[in-house]
Amino acid sequence: MSRDFRQMRVFVEALIAAGQDTLVQLATNVKERMSEEGKPIRYPVDWDSPRQQRFVMWKLRKRGEIPYRRTNRYRLGWRLERGRFGVRLHNESPAGAVGGLTSGWQSRIHRGRWPHLLTVLFEELQKVPADLSNRLKVVGGKQ
Repeated sequence: MSRDFRQMRVFVEALIAAGQDTLVQLATNVKERMSEEGKPIRYPVDWDSPRQQRFVMWKLRKRGEIPYRRTNRYRLGWRLERGRFGVRLHNESPAGAVGGLTSGWQSRIHRGRWPHLLTVLFEELQKVPADLSNRLKVVGGKQ
């Protein structure tokens, strides 16, 4: 009977380790996909509203960025930080309009040109059960 409990402990430890590794892989996959270069802008620009257009143009003028050239701050700003209790994925140069928000919104200017955060996240989450199962098979010796 005590042998069964030892095997259970080994399994639970393996399950926790596999879960953590799967979580890191998930976050890494999301980071890589969100870091992909967006397609060039299409003209005429499909602004969400005249207010958005005025704000963006004002901001670009203020920064002296007309004509606009990509800085790659958003694309290269994705960071993955592994902590004691999990993984944190964030962007040092956040731009919800470009990649989208967790609510699902993404500016029309960027739809279809830049990866959409919620779409990427759900596509990667679908891979989790198989990834976790594969990691547990390796632990169990059933490759």
